[in-house]
Amino acid sequence: MISRIAFRFSSRRSALAGGVAVLIIILSVVLGPYLDPHSPNAIDHHIMGYPQAPSAEHLLGTDLLGRDVLARALSGGRVSIAIGFTAMLVAVVFGTLYGAIAGAFGGPLDAVMMRIVDALFSFPTFFLIITVEALTNQFAVGIIVLILGLLSWMGVARLVRAEVLSLRGRDFVEAARALGVGPARLIARHLIPNALAPVIVAATLAIGDNILAETGLSYLGLGVQPPTASWGNMLQDALLPAAREAPWMVLTPGILIVATLVAFALLGDGIRAAIDADAA
Repeated sequence: MISRIAFRFSSRRSALAGGVAVLIIILSVVLGPYLDPHSPNAIDHHIMGYPQAPSAEHLLGTDLLGRDVLARALSGGRVSIAIGFTAMLVAVVFGTLYGAIAGAFGGPLDAVMMRIVDALFSFPTFFLIITVEALTNQFAVGIIVLILGLLSWMGVARLVRAEVLSLRGRDFVEAARALGVGPARLIARHLIPNALAPVIVAATLAIGDNILAETGLSYLGLGVQPPTASWGNMLQDALLPAAREAPWMVLTPGILIVATLVAFALLGDGIRAAIDADAA
């Protein structure tokens, strides 16, 4: 099955392009210190207030504080992608367990659990994040990851529940029940492993959504706090009039954000198409 899905995925040019782009972006930000020797937070007092255009010394120029834009973009990419990936893990783990329990037990428990999901879906997530951070006055990366993860698990829960409901009547599940397998073991060993296909797609797309959410928060000053770089606060640093004087300060994080979101979207769409074709 895995080999068939991999073959169908590789046969789609857009999916393959997205996968290669994601790999290049991740490798670039991980290997950032080796690709650019400049420190992302080092301030050059000699050129402070006079952003330098791209040159041989600073390939993507400098910002208003004389910091190397390329070094900050690579460092900020590590932070943004790490937040997106970790928040996705939180959402996937919690949403998978929640959806599997609801689908496995069914009945009144399932109804109550899904009404809770429906209620949480009605909350405006982005504004709720802003409210929580403003009330707690906590802007640490860990808090951002936790909030993003705990406010984005509902879609995963619905996907897993739907898959589990379709698996409950299968022969292998009935055989496991007949052998005396308990609910916890049935969920962990039989239902969840067979319900992971749509979760993989949702997880891939969630990384891009979380990166976009973190970028928005950091742009508003409610995300990653300076001097730590992220693509969001790099955009904040490039507010007018800096954008007119040094357009590379806007273009660098902006292009990276768009490229990363498009790459993850193509990757997720390719995985979904490959899984759907295999299921058909």
